[in-house]
Amino acid sequence: MENTNWKKNQQGGYLSYRINVTYLGNEEPKYHVLKNPDGDGWVIGVFNGLIGGEYVPLEEAGGEPMIFPTAEEAKNYIDLK
Repeated sequence: MENTNWKKNQQGGYLSYRINVTYLGNEEPKYHVLKNPDGDGWVIGVFNGLIGGEYVPLEEAGGEPMIFPTAEEAKNYIDLK
């Protein structure tokens, strides 16, 4: 059964509608799972309204982006948060 909290976008990434944030009066998905632009795997973007409503990478404690081998693993990480 498909998880209805996630919607695939035109770029092949996934937006989570389980947790939303308000930005300029609109509800926006807080998390975006997308292909790693710097190589293999998938990364999680977190919505940041302070920089114009862009998604910034979710990072580990050392400042490195968290990279997942599959989109499903990245989505599961968010769903379990």
